[in-house]
Order: sequence, then C-alpha cells, then structure tokens
Amino acid sequence: MKFCDQSNTETKCFVGKFKNKRHAAIADREQELLIIAEKLMEHEGFSGLTMDKLVAACNYSKGTVYNHFNSKEDLLCALCIKGIKLSMQLMRRALTFDGNTREKNLAIHFANRVFGLASPTLFMCILSGKSPAVQEKASTERLKEIDELEVEITAICDQTFSDALNAGDLNVSMGVGIDGFSFANWAMSFGSNALMIGASEANVIKSLDLDFALLFNVSIMMDGMGWKPLSHQWDYKQTWQRIATEVFSKEMTALGR
Repeated sequence: MKFCDQSNTETKCFVGKFKNKRHAAIADREQELLIIAEKLMEHEGFSGLTMDKLVAACNYSKGTVYNHFNSKEDLLCALCIKGIKLSMQLMRRALTFDGNTREKNLAIHFANRVFGLASPTLFMCILSGKSPAVQEKASTERLKEIDELEVEITAICDQTFSDALNAGDLNVSMGVGIDGFSFANWAMSFGSNALMIGASEANVIKSLDLDFALLFNVSIMMDGMGWKPLSHQWDYKQTWQRIATEVFSKEMTALGR
C-alpha cells in the first residue's frame, strides 16, 4: 500500500492526513476534558477538583487523561489558557467599537466583564493559574503558552494607550509610561471583576449596581490619568450601553441582560 503518492506535482501524503486527523482528535478530546473539569469546579469548587474525579466523570482511562494533564496543577493551567484565549477573543472584538480612544479602552473593560459573567470559573482559573503552587507543578509547555498569550493580551491593551498618546487624549505623567498605565488598567479591571465574582455576597458588593460598578471604578482611574474626554465632558454611561448593544448584544442576551 502506498502512503505517499508523488505521481502528481502536488504530493498527496496519506500519512500526513492521518496525523492531522489524529492530532485533531487529540485536541477535541482535550477540550472535552476541560469542559468536564470546568463543570466539576462549578459544582464542587476549586478544592473539589481532582484528577480522580475527572477520570470518573469522563469516558477515558486514567492513562489517557494523564496523557493530557500530568497533574491537577497542569489541568488548572490548561483551564487558565482556555480562559485567556476566550477573554482575548472578546477583547479583540472590543477594539472594533466605533468610538474615541477612551471609549475603546472602556470596551476592553466591558469585554472582561462579559467574560467574567459568562465564564466565572475560567475567569478565576486565570488567577489560580498564576499562583506559585500551580506553576511549580505545571508542564513547561503550558507555562510557556501562558507567557506567550499574556504578551498578546498586553499588546492589545497597550495599543489603546499608544493610540491615546498619539491622539493627544492622554499625556505621560509622574514618570509613568505605557507599561505603568497598562498595569493600572489591568489591575482595576481584573481586580474589580474578581471581587464582583468571588465576593458577590459581601455587603459592600451586594449594595452596588453591578451593571455599572466597573464603569464607575474605571472612570475614576481614567480621570486620574487625565484621559480625555473626562467624565464631566462625556456621557460614558451611554457609551457603556452602546458597547453592550453594538459589540456584545449576543452575549448580553445570553446572560439575560
């Protein structure tokens, strides 16, 4: 039997096709296992997720599961990667919003909020995936992928600040450049969402209008940066609502908002 037919100018290699199908099947199986792991975490919490429970909940052998994830920590890193990729997809869509530089940055914050509401478990996995206890036992391949994805996300966020500086909407102050602005931006967004998800029953959270709490926090931060137009010069609440309907209407409908 011929596996590679080179009789034509275009080589037809059946071995290559077989490998591609095999790799696709492995990738599909891994995504299936991640979905099961995510559901286990939703019902039993982070501490309730174990490799044995994952094996018991799926239709694959223990050896097959361990071929994908060498430990619980490696599994958490894989969930972290899945979460980062999903959030990055939403962030890229956010940049399509038709608005000024500050509004585009607001759209990125809205994207993070949508991600946190739609996938709270994966959102928290991003945080757990960076903990030393997880990183010490995760595979080097997954840790490398996380680092590469974080470079991509940083570039997306940095772009809004670079555009604002070029447009004259923002000025470098206090000796802080784009890196400093971008970190403050990320910290405000991630921290606010993490608190609204993880401490939703706290009295200080329960008393808030969660649909606009993030907008309020981010607006204070961007006013402090001097990012124009300032809050008293622009109706950013209307911008927030426009982002919901013009960019994320499908997700907001699915969330019942």
